[in-house]
Amino acid sequence: MINHIKQNRPVHLARRDVYFEQAAKLIHKQQIAYSPEISLEKYEEILFLLRVARQQAYFAVRESGKNGSDEQFGRFINLLAGNVKAVLSMMNLKETVESSEGSFISFLGANQASVALQAEEYQRRANDIIRSLHNTLKLAEDPFELLKIENSDAGTAEERKRYSKAREHFVQLVKEGRHRYKIVRGTRMLKHI
Repeated sequence: MINHIKQNRPVHLARRDVYFEQAAKLIHKQQIAYSPEISLEKYEEILFLLRVARQQAYFAVRESGKNGSDEQFGRFINLLAGNVKAVLSMMNLKETVESSEGSFISFLGANQASVALQAEEYQRRANDIIRSLHNTLKLAEDPFELLKIENSDAGTAEERKRYSKAREHFVQLVKEGRHRYKIVRGTRMLKHI
């Protein structure tokens, strides 16, 4: 298994980089197209992309402790994924409150206006997290570019060629929307759909 990971490090790095970049691009688009309504579907896609990037980051580490920057970047991706999960959680809570059709109101002994205020509060929390996520990604732009340069410099000519070829392939998959996978139940593996 170790030889497989070492041999395929350029491919794992390429997939990690492309999926992370796509997630960052989607987060940026969501921030630019700021609206009171947050697209759950887009944030689910962002979470998926970050999960794949995190998995590939894990596979790309040659030996634990010897790729400090790559390991830190993997933890950073994990932090971003946690923020996206929090956005999804807030939006799901908002949706639950708004669609409870009286049962929620009845249980709380609240009126419709109070419940609407609660839904707005979940929306505000989601927007706060999104702003924070966007700002964090801005801070990561230069370190991420430096990480890619370090990985390129550390690789052989053959590894750089394999990275470039794999990167082109993953960029094309993302452009065509064929980058989606599903998690195979009971495992940590992803299956292409």
